[in-house]
Amino acid sequence: MKASNKPIVAVDPGVSGGFAVNTPDGIILLSMPESLPEICALINQLKVANSELWIEELPLFVSPMTKSSSMAVLHRNLGRVEAAAYAYGYALHRAAPKVWQAPLGLGGKASCKDHSEWKRKLKAKAQELYPHLDVTLKNCDALLILHYALGGGR
Repeated sequence: MKASNKPIVAVDPGVSGGFAVNTPDGIILLSMPESLPEICALINQLKVANSELWIEELPLFVSPMTKSSSMAVLHRNLGRVEAAAYAYGYALHRAAPKVWQAPLGLGGKASCKDHSEWKRKLKAKAQELYPHLDVTLKNCDALLILHYALGGGR
């Protein structure tokens, strides 16, 4: 899918999450900043007129295999990114994982033996869709959320 002129910032707020940004010059991929000031500065820097920010909607409950500390950071980052997006005037959209993942035809998380295998599957799909980008485990979810926001599967 080609990048459009629609200014969209897509975010995976995870512990090792990241940003995928649609710009007139193409898609750029960024790691999740570590601190609130860095998150706010990045979101402000990326803002252009009519920008949209798409963020993964988080589950309220997680599997017993998920560390509590990981979920705490995930939810903290979600709040930080959403607050900064509102403060800087973004149109904010949330996409549940099942919603943005379904059109990818990967069979869902249950098709994998563990979280690592699922992440590798998501990375492989992102690399298939965007072979010209440097896709990593940290930015693949954000890139696939951006793909969905741009109309991939919608």
